[in-house]
Amino acid sequence: MDKEPLIELPWHGQETIANAPKLLDQARQVKITLPANYNHSLFSVFHPGAPPGHPEAVDVSGGRELLVTVASIKGLEGIARLADGLPAEGVMVQVVSPPAIIMTLEPLSAELPNLRPSPISDDQA
Repeated sequence: MDKEPLIELPWHGQETIANAPKLLDQARQVKITLPANYNHSLFSVFHPGAPPGHPEAVDVSGGRELLVTVASIKGLEGIARLADGLPAEGVMVQVVSPPAIIMTLEPLSAELPNLRPSPISDDQA
């Protein structure tokens, strides 16, 4: 059975945390859309030395450790448990603006297409 290319979830706290790892079994990517008011907090945690007035665009890629960083934000602490539900390897995490977390299962063989999300350009932010 082929996997869906993308499943999108709105942020509903614990319900989202419980469902996201299961959905990666059904899709190559799971995107969790966070409320817009988290953009400033995400920017601040990933770009702590940014000068005042700098455009607050976030586009950070890595592994499960990014979820632990996101979990340092008040109201998103439960996301640390999401990292525990993901495989140790083979998952790429991207945190972007508008605020969203995209988890991508990396291809296990050369036959699968590269499904990494493309970076957000300035005109999309």
